[in-house]
Amino acid sequence: MDFWTFPDWRRIGRRLGKRLRDGLNPHPAPGPSPEERRSQRLRDGFKGFAYFDTFEEVEAWQAKDVDPIQQSNYPLLPRSSGKVHHQSGPKTKLLLCHDYHGGYHDYEGVRPTVLDAEMYSCNYLQYVDTFIYFSHKLVCVPPSTWTNCLHRNGVKALGTLLIESQTSNIEHLLMKQNGIFAMARQLADMTNAYGFDGWLINIEKDAPLAYHDWSRLLIDFIAQLRGFVGEQKKILWYDALTTDGDVYYQNGLTPLNRQYAQVSDGLFTNYKWTEKKLAESTLVGIEAGIPNEQVFFGIDVWAQNNNMPGPPRVTYPPKGGGGTNTGLVSASGLGSSQDADEQRP
Repeated sequence: MDFWTFPDWRRIGRRLGKRLRDGLNPHPAPGPSPEERRSQRLRDGFKGFAYFDTFEEVEAWQAKDVDPIQQSNYPLLPRSSGKVHHQSGPKTKLLLCHDYHGGYHDYEGVRPTVLDAEMYSCNYLQYVDTFIYFSHKLVCVPPSTWTNCLHRNGVKALGTLLIESQTSNIEHLLMKQNGIFAMARQLADMTNAYGFDGWLINIEKDAPLAYHDWSRLLIDFIAQLRGFVGEQKKILWYDALTTDGDVYYQNGLTPLNRQYAQVSDGLFTNYKWTEKKLAESTLVGIEAGIPNEQVFFGIDVWAQNNNMPGPPRVTYPPKGGGGTNTGLVSASGLGSSQDADEQRP
């Protein structure tokens, strides 16, 4: 009988713990007003940048409004032959996630700018398979300058869909019109209009309590988006939200995130994994039909930076960082997927 069903105390405890942490930690200073954000977004558009702060902005977007300077005009080239990309046997894959001081800097724009300090660049694209442009926007489109550079080197460029704790109206994500998720249609159309290669989906907010079927709808949303973008593009899921509806980092492939990984092109894990997690992920992948090469284990590049405020982050191994097939959260981080004993340099 339902009356005797025990509550999920672990889930309740996690949510209470989050509320306690939120209460103890000082609230960040208020950010720009909506009008200031709109003005900044307009100015950034003239530099060739495209991003969206709200669901309403995404819903109002139309391909005909895209400025040509925001579009990549270089096709994704095949990799050149050489020992780096044509090794005998399985190899590690490398994913680089660009998370650098908020993103959308003047030097990344289409108009030349004078650099008065050293800025981030990627000097070893021959080792990178996938590049994610990350910024703390709801929808983050890679600048065309990055996409063109990546395509010339045979690297796929992904944007980011990011839902954070302060994101409002998240129910808009899963709204349907005639059986179609409107957001999935818009996101897929953006990849074609701007000329990039897919999305990282990163949901860092618990499911609304009023939606008991949130996870099922979200799985359907990812599957539909995957179908809309086509086989040549990629959809990745970040290890944050579980199928229980809670943000609970698994640091590997587990029963709580494998359904999201199954309907996408892979999983980008959180960066606090261990060798035990690697072994467990392999077993879960075998059961779920998810190959190792589709699981990117995150490495937080700044994890050993003791100059940052707050408690130091921990990654594996604790001294110096490390990894397997890797997803690098980077300039601030990194990710890779393990396909064999062999690793890239």
